[in-house]
Amino acid sequence: MNWQPSKCLESPEEYKRKYVSEETGQGHFALIILNQPILLRRDLFENVWRNAKYRFCADGGANRLYDLHSTDEERAQFLPDYIRGDFDSLRDSVKEYYESKGVPAQRDTCEYSTDFMKCVQLVRARDPSPSTTSTPTSIPSAATEAAGQEQRQKENLGVVALGGTGGRFDQSMSSIHHLYILNRERHACLVSDESIVVVLGPGKHGITCNLEIEGPTCGIIPVGSSVAHLTTSGLKWDVENWKTSFGTQISTSNALVGSEVTIQTDAPVVWTTEIRNKQKS
Repeated sequence: MNWQPSKCLESPEEYKRKYVSEETGQGHFALIILNQPILLRRDLFENVWRNAKYRFCADGGANRLYDLHSTDEERAQFLPDYIRGDFDSLRDSVKEYYESKGVPAQRDTCEYSTDFMKCVQLVRARDPSPSTTSTPTSIPSAATEAAGQEQRQKENLGVVALGGTGGRFDQSMSSIHHLYILNRERHACLVSDESIVVVLGPGKHGITCNLEIEGPTCGIIPVGSSVAHLTTSGLKWDVENWKTSFGTQISTSNALVGSEVTIQTDAPVVWTTEIRNKQKS
């Protein structure tokens, strides 16, 4: 499977030219703003905002979007398509402001879904295909299931969650948990001011990194797997059939040596790269 995790942060001109097919609709994604301070480089924030086909705020994420801008004139240029959540964090004044601009704000009090996943329901409703899952008539082989997953990921809207890491540790782990769920049906990543995070399922993955935006530090972490065996290329410290697990050894503070990385894994792992704080000159 091929990945370009930082592509959502490229300029709108480059993103549209390189990744979006107007004929098939593939390449589009929804941006979900979570309830964390928006500290991402301003140029990168504006890129991911403009590259997104839909923009949703998860409850207090609307506060963060509102507070990012100092004037109503600026805020009017960054209106989300929808605000959804249980509204235990959303300020009344922020809700009133966005509703006055025509932005729907829906309270959903379901206790079995996070604000993140309540916004994912909005994404699913906008997928070009009518359903993200189907009931197989027989047990598929691993190869068939992998091919089906890759096809679903291509067809369905991607998800970029802004603010998925940082802040409270339990919320960061919840965001990674949601990545595991979303990985079955669509490309999804978490973006913060310092990191990009994706989940790689079992198999071989080719990852193209934009060195203008990310790196050099990276890591491969067996979150959610008792043990994984890794073979890599393109890293400063490559490994071959390397056993990784919590309590033994994990690959953190590794480094990119170029833009192309391959990772072979027999269990799901998290791949993360750092975001450059400053533009390369």
